[in-house]
Amino acid sequence: MKAVRLNEWGKPLDLEDLPQPVPDDDQVLVRIHAASINPFDAALHAGFLASMATVPLTMGTDFSGEVVAVGANIKHLKPGDAVYGLSPLGNGAFAEYTTVKAFEVTQKPRSLDFVNSAGVPLPATAAWKSLYELLQVKSGERLLIIGEAGAVGGIATQLAKKDGVFVYGVDIPQKAEHAKKLGVDQFISSQERFEDIVQNVDAVLDLVGGEMTERAYNVLRPGGRYVTSLLAETPQEEPTRLGIKSMGLAAWPNAEILAKMAELIDAGKVQVFVNRTFPLEEANAAMAYRMQSTDPGKIVITVNHF
Repeated sequence: MKAVRLNEWGKPLDLEDLPQPVPDDDQVLVRIHAASINPFDAALHAGFLASMATVPLTMGTDFSGEVVAVGANIKHLKPGDAVYGLSPLGNGAFAEYTTVKAFEVTQKPRSLDFVNSAGVPLPATAAWKSLYELLQVKSGERLLIIGEAGAVGGIATQLAKKDGVFVYGVDIPQKAEHAKKLGVDQFISSQERFEDIVQNVDAVLDLVGGEMTERAYNVLRPGGRYVTSLLAETPQEEPTRLGIKSMGLAAWPNAEILAKMAELIDAGKVQVFVNRTFPLEEANAAMAYRMQSTDPGKIVITVNHF
């Protein structure tokens, strides 16, 4: 099978021939139709996650495709099922086939094609965990999302609005119109100081990090909650002094979350946006385009044309 391989950190990717993987008793063999690019993949390519992985490796985390075979212990899927999922630091999704664990894959949204489905898993998992498990936002509360019009922020906005939360969104001015499509209540350009506009919010989802962390702390009410996707754990000295709760996010795979997201997408509660597609053999161009583009939507690599 064809697979996009990273042989040296930070170097161009190579399209290579590899043996088709064979699932063990706890795995699913998926024929990949599409795979999307996440910041996680860019960080892995650059070598920032070298302590967690070794090269050579097959790139790709989020995928959609068709089940070819299942291991003896797999009960929720069967050959022929149309599925989607995420497998960080697994066998790789930028390939014609991959094997994934049971908790990494489930049936894709019926209302989406394979290309759009591939753009969902990691952003949806991160948004779900941020809102429901960490921030625990409730109807009537006010939420500030920094990086609101990106993939994670876009899904988080739609989930929050579904639940009656007032959403402030900070992002680059080029994404203002897209933010409106997502349903944000008040868009704030990243060229403005959001702390001059927003005060005493109940929760902040920070998808940018850096200097934004301290700035976000200062707009939270006492007892407010902060989550960042840039750290698995956050320092606690300053949040303790301010009387707020600060948390990091680790969006590990969860098929139950993906099943719930598929239901919401099929019910018309959450929209998915794709910027552009590239064929598997143009993976390097796809990675470069993702770093350069300011247009909203996911970059998707198409595999095994259908």
